[in-house]
Amino acid sequence: MRRRIYFLMAAILFSCTWQSYASGETGTTIGKYAPDFELRDINGKRVTLYEFKGKVVLVNFWATYCGPCISEMPSMNNLYLTFKDKGFVVIAVSINSSMSSVKSFAAENKLAFHIVMDLDRKVYSKFAVRGIPASFLIDKNGIIMDRIMGEEEWDSSDMKNKILRLLK
Repeated sequence: MRRRIYFLMAAILFSCTWQSYASGETGTTIGKYAPDFELRDINGKRVTLYEFKGKVVLVNFWATYCGPCISEMPSMNNLYLTFKDKGFVVIAVSINSSMSSVKSFAAENKLAFHIVMDLDRKVYSKFAVRGIPASFLIDKNGIIMDRIMGEEEWDSSDMKNKILRLLK
């Protein structure tokens, strides 16, 4: 009788674990599927995260009033320009309340990547961001591979190597 109970308990546990994996649970921790989102870019075009499945994606939360965010933008743009033809995408999610300041900043700095507006901060909340800049590096399958809080030197050799590994 005990054997049957143990077997039944093991079968239930395995079943629950398999269902979690098969359902593709999302979250904001490393190893989870990144939650999908839909936002409008600074030109009004609809952008979703999952439209880039099969590519390596860097999702960066930022604002024009954030000093460290502004400081890291040139190196992020360099990283994007280096790998964009190899399947690398950057989505910069602005939490500014004014689209005009974001458009001006993007034009002045010749930013080449996707810049989307999270005016109501729903995506910011969905990703459980607590401060900016905050970035999530997502692999080709949509799984979060790294979570980077704070300013980053995006075009460093370490980061370039990390991106190259994910692109393979």
